[in-house]
Parts: sequence; C-alpha cells; structure tokens
Amino acid sequence: MRYRYGQAIVRRGMHPDGRIAAVQCGRVVSDDVRGLLFWVDRGSATVGRVALDGTPTRVLPVRDELVMPTLLQPGSWQPYRTLMLMPPGAGHSIWWSWDAAGDFVGWYVNLEAPVHRWAGGVDVQDQALDLLVAPNRSWSWKDEDEFAAQTGDPLFWDAADAAQIRAEGERLIVRAEGGEFPFDGTWCDFRPDPAWSPTPLPYWWDTPSHGVIVPDLAATSGGKEACRHGCSQATNWPPQTALAALDPHTKTAGP
Repeated sequence: MRYRYGQAIVRRGMHPDGRIAAVQCGRVVSDDVRGLLFWVDRGSATVGRVALDGTPTRVLPVRDELVMPTLLQPGSWQPYRTLMLMPPGAGHSIWWSWDAAGDFVGWYVNLEAPVHRWAGGVDVQDQALDLLVAPNRSWSWKDEDEFAAQTGDPLFWDAADAAQIRAEGERLIVRAEGGEFPFDGTWCDFRPDPAWSPTPLPYWWDTPSHGVIVPDLAATSGGKEACRHGCSQATNWPPQTALAALDPHTKTAGP
C-alpha cells in the first residue's frame, strides 16, 4: 500500500493491549523506497490519553497507564513543525524539527517497531528508548530509565530484544557521527506545500486498522474533493475511500 502526495493520514501510537495511545495528523510528502515521509505542521490535530481528571498520562509509566481508566483527548502539535521519515521495515523513525521562526533545531530518533500500514495511515508501537541529535550532530540518549523499567516485562520486551533495540540506536549514532543519511543535511531546508494548512482530525482517525473507512458521501457529492471537517486542499478526500486505498497498485506518492 502506498499513499499519495498531499494525502491526509494519521500516525497512531498503539499500546501493547491494542488501544490507541496517541495520534498525530499530517500529510504525505512522499512514499518511496526511502520510506514514508510525513509532514506534521505546528497546530495540526493530535489525540492523547488523559486520566479522568484531565491529567495527561504520558508522564506516567506505561504499565501504570494501562491499568487505570483513561480517555482520549484532542490537542494540537506543539511547538515544532516536524517532518517524519519512516523507512520500510525499520525499527525507527527520524523526525526533523523546526521552531516557529523556521530554524532547524535537530533530529529526533524514535525507536519503534516497524510501522503497520492501513487505509488511513500507520500504526506503530513505541520502544521507549530514543535519541536526540543536535544540528551539529552531537547526540544523547533519551528515556533510558523508562526503557530499563520496561525491559523484562512480558507486555514489552525481554533482555535480548532490548539489546537489539539499543543496537538499532547505536547504528544510527554511527550515521550521525559520520554525517551519513539521514543526518547529512537532507531535508534540513524542507518547506511544505504553501497550500497546506495544519491538518485537522479526520472522522476516521480511530477506525480499526482491519476495518474499512466509511466514505463521506456528502463531502464527495458533485465531484467535490473536500471534507466537511476541514480536510480539503486537493488531497483526493477521503483517502481513496478506503477500498481503493487497499489496492496494491495505487500510484507511489511523490512531490
């Protein structure tokens, strides 16, 4: 399955019990042999879990969050404008970030299981350990304590898997220190299509990955390619009305 240039999709972080943990909404820049390149603009819609009193649960250990009642709450992507690359079959994604002034502030390496594609976007399971890489390619580990706490828990990974996760990060450190792709300046000057505004939350954001997106007939009547919820700008809305998006012969996206 390939996505089209400009297509609005969602990236969903999934809990190990199958529930949605977090959602980012964005647009496809390209989808080719290097992977899925995904733009999440500042102000784009997000969804995250909160406790019943409204406190965000991302500050809690995931194990604790999974055994307490939580709700999904809408929000917005802040404070950066972010370009995400998800290489095919890789145990990581690379995020380029720019501040409000347009200055590149560095790369974020999210260690994660290879993404699972579905008609409306991608689902991914986070692996806790991450890397921060500055514009000068200096780097540091992030969330090592959380990673250690989850190692050995049957819900997450054992010691052998943990070693492979860390090795994935170490391979990327070597690339960063050597100035190799994706840390070679590629896309550091990226600017999105000027017609793109922050991406709103589509109505199908929580559709199960094995489900079918129900076409919004009111939005597509009369040949119009727009969404009543603000998802317009010539993105062939909705995303090939689900069934067509499942066609393996869908044209590869490109700029």
